[in-house]
Amino acid sequence: MKLQYLLEMDKPQTHFYGVTMNIDDFSEDNMLLTMPAWAPGSYEIYDFARFVRNIRAYSGSVQLDVQKRDKSTWKVNTKDIHSVKITYEIYANELSVHTSHVDSTHAFLNGTSVFLYVEGYKDQSLELVIKPFGNWKVSTGLEKLSDNKYRAVTYDILADCPIEIGEHRSLFFTVDGKEHEIVLYGRGNEDEEKLSSDVRRIVEQYAKIFGHLPYKRYVFIYHLVSEEDQSGGLEHLNSTTIDIDRFTFSPFDKYKHFLSVTSHEFFHLWNVKRIRPVELGPFNYKEENYTTLLWIAEGFTNFYGYHVLLRAGLIDQKEYFRYLAENMRYHDFLPGSRNTSASESSFDAWIKLYRPTPNNINSYISYYLKGELLGFVLDSMIIDATHGAKSLDDMYRSLMDKYNKDGKGYTEKDIIATLKDVTGKDFSEFFSKYVREPGIIEFQDYLKPLGYSLRKGYRKVDGVEPSSKAYLGLIVRTNGGRFVVDSVVEGSPAYEAGINPKDEILAVDNFRFTDVFLKEMKEEVKRLKMDNLAAFHPGQNVTVTFFRRGLIYTVPVKLSGAPYEYYEIAESEQVPAGAETLRGKFLTG
Repeated sequence: MKLQYLLEMDKPQTHFYGVTMNIDDFSEDNMLLTMPAWAPGSYEIYDFARFVRNIRAYSGSVQLDVQKRDKSTWKVNTKDIHSVKITYEIYANELSVHTSHVDSTHAFLNGTSVFLYVEGYKDQSLELVIKPFGNWKVSTGLEKLSDNKYRAVTYDILADCPIEIGEHRSLFFTVDGKEHEIVLYGRGNEDEEKLSSDVRRIVEQYAKIFGHLPYKRYVFIYHLVSEEDQSGGLEHLNSTTIDIDRFTFSPFDKYKHFLSVTSHEFFHLWNVKRIRPVELGPFNYKEENYTTLLWIAEGFTNFYGYHVLLRAGLIDQKEYFRYLAENMRYHDFLPGSRNTSASESSFDAWIKLYRPTPNNINSYISYYLKGELLGFVLDSMIIDATHGAKSLDDMYRSLMDKYNKDGKGYTEKDIIATLKDVTGKDFSEFFSKYVREPGIIEFQDYLKPLGYSLRKGYRKVDGVEPSSKAYLGLIVRTNGGRFVVDSVVEGSPAYEAGINPKDEILAVDNFRFTDVFLKEMKEEVKRLKMDNLAAFHPGQNVTVTFFRRGLIYTVPVKLSGAPYEYYEIAESEQVPAGAETLRGKFLTG
């Protein structure tokens, strides 16, 4: 079978793409056409078929009958017909890393939301011809045959190469003789020279870890958007798309987020795209692809995302340990960390991470957070077990040697076996204790061999650190000057008093509830805050007044002691023998 796609955007202001599939040498009585339901790397069902309209099939000038079989599949009667033309339109007006977008300023495609595939022929090679609007240019990781003509050896490759079309800026740099393109759509407070230099340093650091770069050319697609817009990143085989606040490039407290997202998505080149859980490929695009190993696939990628910034000299040790300690604090604060294991969190991603309920904070822990901290734990354990000779890098290099060559995915047993090959030690207990079962992580046990200790406490008031602070247990969302409960921490005073999500808090002890009673829940969680009752004390009896479904209520609440406000990693007063060697390995890989 021969297959060519034609992509058109004659009227970009209408948000429609026109797609034509020219199929020759087809030999079956029926052709099934399917639109994917999700975008690999984002574990959520999107049902992209909802964007399709006016699907038609032709044999020459004769229109063929097209019947819809289910929500994402169409059947075409092709008996005695060998050449078929399929035409359809795609509505694309959602700018995110997992969907597609076209308007008068640009066009962006994530393949699974635009291109139908022929059932049974996903391994078929194909060509893509793009007709850009006006004088727009094309940037993509697809293999280029000629101007605006590209080739993919399979549908998976087509779907895995995002495409930016427009008048965007392109910056270029070279590492190990390979070209890297930085695509910038939109404008903000970026410094192009610094941005390009820092991204290059990230690429160079990963090249040192693995000894090579596994592609011919790489494309970073950055959409600079408003803070209110969706942000995030999505990994691909030789590219990534990252949507980020246009004013994220300064001050450094914001810029480091840009760097960590870039580092995270780039590490996915190895972790997921080339070495992956066995369930994540070949992809089933029609339904959920469940795995218990996202804590490695995504969580360990988070660990490297920030750790490599330290190794590349883009952040210092103080900043790295501040970040690591804050994640430890947040993990310990969340009741969900004691109710959901890393394995369960991974498996339930499809229904919990991307479709949260107000009770998520109590019942669920993100595999990103849990996995990132387990990445630290495992790195420390490997370094300690090998007396500083090996690290988590060596596990990944071994996995790359084993699983990239034949394209097969790994299982949990394969990870345990690889760790034994690397260290000579059995890590089964780590999986039993921290992966398959929920519960606390004794972080101090894994800081100690490196010569560090963990201190916990409260922010100072008038230069003095209090021994405790008062606490209701509310997670609040500010909405137009109103303070609406988003979640209530299980076991907290507010939880026991019966305060509910969606209640609008009006007053505490007859004092009007304002921002004075709130503090950040976590640095990067912008829209949610925790209660901060610095004017009260633990054990004090207060009243809380709130609206619920338009009626006013007042309930008595006995305040308790708040969870610790900060964790701090510092050098131990008594550094164990050999800790300097282990610490050096941890900091430099």
